[in-house]
Amino acid sequence: MCLYNIHTHKAGREEINGYKVQYILNTSPGDFEEEILTPDNIRFSCGIHPWDADNAGERLARLNEIAQDKSVLAIGEAGLDKLKGPDMKVQEQVFRRQIELAMNISKPLIIHCVKAWDILIALQKEYKSDIPWIIHGYRGNVEQTKQLVQFGFKFSVGEFFNEGGIRHIPLDSLFCETDMSEVSICKIYETVSSVLDLPFNQFVGIVADNMGFYSK
Repeated sequence: MCLYNIHTHKAGREEINGYKVQYILNTSPGDFEEEILTPDNIRFSCGIHPWDADNAGERLARLNEIAQDKSVLAIGEAGLDKLKGPDMKVQEQVFRRQIELAMNISKPLIIHCVKAWDILIALQKEYKSDIPWIIHGYRGNVEQTKQLVQFGFKFSVGEFFNEGGIRHIPLDSLFCETDMSEVSICKIYETVSSVLDLPFNQFVGIVADNMGFYSK
């Protein structure tokens, strides 16, 4: 079985405690070519972060080209941040372009969202997309989680999370990540499976099933 790290800024060991590790390495249109020659256990997401949404025309055009690459499994991280970055109208416009791209090529979205849940939910309702909308680094509480589950979002959790919140995430909507943490993906699986009161190997299998798009 494999441990899947759905969102990381730095790929690590190919094997941990006897488990192979598969990484989705976060990239942007400007650095993708530097990352393209990589081992078989690394695939990519590529997107324009909301902090970088200003003057994104050329990068959006480049992203449309990169997104066709079979090693790019997801679009992102993309999204909305009310605490940092350009005006929300600018962020939303760039996010919309990435939503539409992900829909056109049937690849998941890796979403960064800070204090902009109302806009995110409105966009999800507007687009009515069948592709996975995966909120990365999710730390929401029980009430927020229940609301987002109702609208069909999926969730990736890392080193820090709300224990009550993740207990309300459907198991078929749950992923794990390291993001920028130095904690190993194995440790994150161990922590999450313990909170959910699931045997480690069972949880590994559940996340692997959720990662069906990895091998496409």
